[in-house]
Amino acid sequence: MMDKAYLGIDAGSSSVKVCAFNFHGELLAKASRETKIISKSSVHHELDLDEYWEHVVDAIKDVTAKVDNIVSIGLSVACPTLVLLDADKKPVCNAITYLDGRSEGFIHQTLGAEKEFVSSLTHNSPSPSACWVGTLGWLQQQQPELMKRVYKVTLFNGYLALRLGANKIGIDPTQASYSGAVALASSPKWSKELLKFWKFDHNILPPIYQCISVVGKINDVISEITGLKEGTPIVLGSADTAASAFAVGLIDGGTAFESTGTSGVITFCLENPIFDCRFMNRYHVVPNQWLAHGAMSTTGGTFGWLSESVWPEINNLNELEKFAEKSVPGANGLIYLPYLAGERSPIWDTKASGAWLGMRLSHNRNDLIRAAMEGTAYGMKQILKIAYERWGFKLDELLSVGGGSRNLLWTQIKADILDVEYNVAKTSDAAAFGAAMIGATGSGFFCGINDPDLPILRTEDLSFKPSQDKKTKALYEQNYHIYESLYPVLKNTMHSLSDRK
Repeated sequence: MMDKAYLGIDAGSSSVKVCAFNFHGELLAKASRETKIISKSSVHHELDLDEYWEHVVDAIKDVTAKVDNIVSIGLSVACPTLVLLDADKKPVCNAITYLDGRSEGFIHQTLGAEKEFVSSLTHNSPSPSACWVGTLGWLQQQQPELMKRVYKVTLFNGYLALRLGANKIGIDPTQASYSGAVALASSPKWSKELLKFWKFDHNILPPIYQCISVVGKINDVISEITGLKEGTPIVLGSADTAASAFAVGLIDGGTAFESTGTSGVITFCLENPIFDCRFMNRYHVVPNQWLAHGAMSTTGGTFGWLSESVWPEINNLNELEKFAEKSVPGANGLIYLPYLAGERSPIWDTKASGAWLGMRLSHNRNDLIRAAMEGTAYGMKQILKIAYERWGFKLDELLSVGGGSRNLLWTQIKADILDVEYNVAKTSDAAAFGAAMIGATGSGFFCGINDPDLPILRTEDLSFKPSQDKKTKALYEQNYHIYESLYPVLKNTMHSLSDRK
C-alpha cells in the first residue's frame, strides 16, 4: 500500500505552494502558482479571492495527479489577510492584506492616549498589520453599507478551508494574536476590554480554534475539481511564519530562525510572555509558548520589484545575484533602505519609503543590487540587536528557510553582516511543511504536537560562515551604523512624500 501523504497548502501574498510529504517528512510532490497583490495606492493592497482560489485549485490538481493517498490537509497563510463573509459565506470584497495601511490613521486617532494601554495588553504595535479589528472599525466608518452585509470575519486560512469544504468558520490563535482584541499574556479569547474601542458588530468575530482543529472535510464537489479524496479532513492551520516555526522544531526558549520570502522575519521562541512591541508577538502553534517576530515587509519583495519594475529583462533573484557579484562589500559607498511598502519591525511606519543613499555617477546596476542585499541584511542585524538587548539572545548560528535562502550571495552577505553562521533548510517550503504536519497531527496521524515521531526540517550540508576579514567586518559595522541613523533623519521627508500621493 502506498505511504500516507500529508498535504500542506501555503498561501502567501506572491504565490501559493501546495506540497505533499510522507511520514518521514520527505517531499513527495510540489506545485506552485504565482499570485498578485492588487496595489491601488502606496497603502492600498488587496487580493482577488476568486482568482486566488483558481490558483489554489490548479496547484492541488498538479499534486494529486502525482500523489493519490493524501489523508490530511493543513493550511498556512500570509498574516493577517482579512476576509469579510456574507451569510452565504461568500466574500463581500477583496481580501485586505497585511501590507494594507489605509486604516492606520484611524487606528491611531481612535486609540489616542489609550495606545500604550492597548499595547500593554496586545503586546503589539497598534497598526493595521497587528490590529485588524481597527481595520474593521475603519470600514464601519468609511463603508457602513459594506459592513451591513458582513456576517462573519475570518482570516485567509479560514476562508480557504471554507472553499475546500469546511463547515466551521474560525480563527486560529496565531492570527487572533494580530487582531488587537486578545490579551496576549493570557489564553486566546476575545477581550471585551479591547473590543470596546472599536465600533462594529462584534458578533461578526468567529470563535478561536486551536491550530490543529479539524474544521471540515473535503466534499464531493471539491473532490471532483481537485482530485482530493472525499472525506479528507481539513485542519485550520496557522499563520505562515508560525507554521515555519513548527516545521523547524522551534519549541525551546532562546532559539530562533529566519524565514525569507516576500517578507524577511527572524522568529524567536519565548517560554514566558515577556514581549517587545517593536516585534510582532503572537501565540505559538504549541500551547503555552509564544513567538516574537522581527518582521520586515519587503526584504525578498525588494528583488521581485527590481526584476519586475526596474529591470524587467532580469527574470529572478539568481540573475540579480550575478550582477551583485560584480560589486564589492559596501557596494562602493551605497546604502539601501528596504521600506518599499512601509515597514513593520522595528520602526512600524506605513509611510516609510525605500531609498538608495550615497548615489553617484560612478555607481552602476551591480552596486544598486549589492546595496539592496546589504540593506536588507542591516535591517535583520537591527532586529537581532534588539533581541539581544531585550532577552539576551546571542546567536552563533541561524537556520534560514524560504525561497530567499537559496540565494548563495545574499545568504553569505547576511552571515557576514549579522556575524552568525547561516544554515539552510533542505526544502525551501518550510511553511507548507509545517502546515502539512499540523494537518497530520490534527487528523490523528501523530499523537500530538510534541510527538517525538513528528519530523522536522533537515538542513543542507552547506553552511555560510561569517567573514573573518577585518577590513570587511569593519566596513559592514560602519555602514550598519549609518543605516541605523538614516530613518530617524529621513522620517519627516518620507511622510511628506507619502502624503502627496
